[in-house]
Amino acid sequence: MERATVHLSALPDRVHRVAVAINMDVETGLTCGSLTHVALDLDCPSGTAWIFRPPADPSFRAMVITELYRHSVGGNPVWKLRALGQGWADGLDGLARAYRVDVE
Repeated sequence: MERATVHLSALPDRVHRVAVAINMDVETGLTCGSLTHVALDLDCPSGTAWIFRPPADPSFRAMVITELYRHSVGGNPVWKLRALGQGWADGLDGLARAYRVDVE
């Protein structure tokens, strides 16, 4: 089981979006179709719990599972969560281009 923790209050104000992504190992030939037991479990300090199961799509080699993004409510910044399951057949290259990351 893999785990990650994001402390949103520790992020600088210039950070407006955090993407949680996966990239399948090209050498093994695996695709996101092998993600048969994947789930994103989110537990908030408020006690709210949320589960998202991304699609197990064999045409994807990389996928953004979810995005956390800064939003303004009444002039105050708050963080929101967007479940995506957006995939790219060309793997990390496609994902990087979509997020305007130059990978050489």
